[in-house]
Formats: sequence, C-alpha cells, structure tokens
Amino acid sequence: MQLLLLLAALLLVNYTFGQGKAIITGKITNPLSDEITVITYPNPLIPEEKETTVELNGNTFKLEIPVTETTLAELVHDNEVVPVYLEPGYSLTLSFNGDKFLKTIKFEGKGANENNYLAQYTRRFDEVEDYQVLPDNIKLDEKEFTEFLDLRKKDQLKNLEKYTAKNPVSEKFKAFSLSEIAFGYANDKVTYPALRQRVGASKNYVAPSASFYAFLDQLDMQNGLAISPAYIAFLRNYTAHFTKAAGLMETDKLYYKKNYTLAAEKLQGNARLLAQANILKQSIQKGHIGHTEEMLQDYKAGSKQPDVVAYLEKYLAENSKSALGSLAPDFKLKSIDGSEVALSDFKGKLVYLNFWQAGCGLCMIELPHMQALTKQLQDKNVVFVNVGLDEDEAKWHKMVTTKQLLGTHLYLKGLDAELVKRYDLKDVPAYFLIDEEGRFVTIKARRPSDREAANDILRHLSQQGQATNK
Repeated sequence: MQLLLLLAALLLVNYTFGQGKAIITGKITNPLSDEITVITYPNPLIPEEKETTVELNGNTFKLEIPVTETTLAELVHDNEVVPVYLEPGYSLTLSFNGDKFLKTIKFEGKGANENNYLAQYTRRFDEVEDYQVLPDNIKLDEKEFTEFLDLRKKDQLKNLEKYTAKNPVSEKFKAFSLSEIAFGYANDKVTYPALRQRVGASKNYVAPSASFYAFLDQLDMQNGLAISPAYIAFLRNYTAHFTKAAGLMETDKLYYKKNYTLAAEKLQGNARLLAQANILKQSIQKGHIGHTEEMLQDYKAGSKQPDVVAYLEKYLAENSKSALGSLAPDFKLKSIDGSEVALSDFKGKLVYLNFWQAGCGLCMIELPHMQALTKQLQDKNVVFVNVGLDEDEAKWHKMVTTKQLLGTHLYLKGLDAELVKRYDLKDVPAYFLIDEEGRFVTIKARRPSDREAANDILRHLSQQGQATNK
C-alpha cells in the first residue's frame, strides 16, 4: 500500500512539473548569434518580463520555459523576433534558417498546429503592407476605411477557419485568435480619427459620422483575452475615446481620473480590471498624483490580485517624486543681486522654472523666446525663475547682466549638484511648471519657443481663477 502511494505521489509530482513548463528544442541553419531567448510575461497587468536564454550547441538548442497558464511569448534570435503561443505541457520542436527567420520557421510536436498558424498569420497579416493601417490605408475616408477593415477581418476569419479545419488547435488558442481578430479590428477603428489627424492624412478634419462608432455597442468585451495584445490596446483606447469625447485631453488634470471612471461605468469583470490597471500605469507616468492615489485605493478595494496592487504601489512610490501634483523640491539659491531666493518664496504664484547654461547652444536659441514670453506675461500671476548651472559663475553673471535678461535669475554651480539630481535633470535646457501650492503641473513644460507655451500658462491661470470663484 505504501509503495502504491509513493508511486502515485511520484506520478503527481512528474505530472505537475511537466504541466508547469513548456519545452522548445530546435535546430537553426545559418545561426545569427550563439544564443536563443524566449521572453514571457507572467502577468499581463505587470510589465515585467522573464527571459529564458540558452547558448547554441553547434546549431541546436533546448529551452525549458516556466509556464503555469496560457501565455504569448517572444522567441528572440539576434535581432529577429517571432511570437510563440505556449500552454503548460507543450513540447515543441522547431527549425528555421537564420537568414530567412519568419519565412522558414516550422514547428512540430505538441502545440505545433497553434504556432505554425501564428507564424503564418504573422507573415500574412502583420508583414503584408496591404493589411496595415499605415502608411496608406489611414488616408482612406471613413467609408473606405471601414470597408478595408471589414475585408481584412473577413480574410482573417476565413484563414483561421480554413487552417483549423485541417489542423486542429486547442479551444484556448482559438479563443486567443478570435480575440486578436475582433479587437484588432475594433482598435484600428476606434483610433482611426486621432491617428488620421496625427499623421496629417486629412488637412480639413471631419469628425466621424454618428454611425461610425456603432460597432462599439456590438462588442462583447468579456470575449477578449488578457494575453491578446490587440485586446489590451483596445481597452486602453476605448476609454480614451470616451474621455476625449467628453472634452478632456491628455494634458488635462482630470484626464486619467475620467478614463478610470468611464472604465468602471462601461466595463465589467476582468475587462474593467484590465482597463483600470492600465489606466493606473499611465496615470502614474503622466497623471496627477492626488488622483492617482485615489484611483489606486479604489482599485485595491475591488481587485482580487494582490500582486498587481503591490506592483502598482511600488511603481507609484518609485515615480512619486516627480509625479504631477507632487511637491516640487524646494531650494534656496543666490540671485543675480547677491540675495538668497527660495522657490517657496513664490507660493501663491505659478512658476515657470528654467534650468539652463550660458554655454549651452540650445539654451541660447531659446533665450530671446524666453525674454518674449516673460515680457508677454509680466502682468499675470506667473513668475519666471531661471537657474543657471554654469561651472563659471562669472560667465553666467555676465550673460544675465549684459543681455538684461528678464525674470528671476539664480545660480547653482554645475550639473553635478544635488538639486540637479532631485529634479532628475538629464540635460539643459529643462522646463517645469509649478502651481501656486508648489506642486508640479508638468515636468516637461513647453519650451519658450513653442507657441503654445503661453497658452498653457494662461489656461492654468484661467482654471485656477475659476476654481477660486466657485
């Protein structure tokens, strides 16, 4: 009896181990390098990749990749990359010619049908220009563009049906393929107007007709898969579409909060959690820290994925020092007249902060524009603070006095100063906009030469005035 239990336990261990990984062995003709790598993303909500790399043994290799659930990975050889679909327990053998990577790749073994289809799909639909939105199809008008997408989707579905009729694939893979097709279509359509404007395809922009977005009401959002890149991209652009339709742009303080709220209103289940996690990542990078913290607390209460919450909390902590809405590091420096001036002295005013050097070519190009901007807004509630970072203080002093530069001028010796690190300066000139409470409005303010620089300042002052009057 004990022997039978031991054998059963051993069988269970071996089964579990086999199910917790995928094996890829292969042979490369004309290798491009001496190694091959598979990159996996264990959690689609956490952009942390895991690499499994082996050196070639002559021109052969064997990779053992940890796989606990269905995943889309990347097979990398030198500069060549091909998608690989993996399920636990897959045992694949592949061969390819390094000189013709995608065209010659062929899979055998468990999971071969799925991956041969994926390679064929990539060659046919991702590599052929006629099926791509850019560079030419984006120039089509609304009706023609929809016809292009309809035709492409029809070809993709027909191709999948024809292939799987002769080469059976798993239900999970079929669901993944259908997700890619459906949401690739949806994403290209929902981003069409903005992309058309961005590439200048339409000088006289005409907003889409009322029927253009009707397809959104017919989509089953729960049919998308988290491992489907097209689905993730669509969710991001789906909420952005409605946010922009509400009149908010990415530069607006409430943009990401509105995105997050719309995701809660329009999506449910995994679709909502996927969308909101991605919105939070974007908000941490570009949004207002106060709103980001508020959204994160809401997500934490509703999410059942503690590892995702832990990642977002860590990511926020790493980026909070320079996040919009966080306090700008205070400083006290010597001014051009020898007195000491602190950033906090300007509390109650909007601050346009400029780090520059008298020996910097681009700074010199921006100098007359900085003069013009300062003069243009001299009667507004904004102060222009310029911190010179030259090693030679005399050179800085001469430039400021000789040119009779407007605004407040302070001096800090060199780019190695501690304040430079606190502001995470990589180069000069660098411009920041700091609000009346000493918090970052933006860590990448427009340069003085940008015609919109003054409008950004006036827009903030107008919004601040409206908030004060309420």
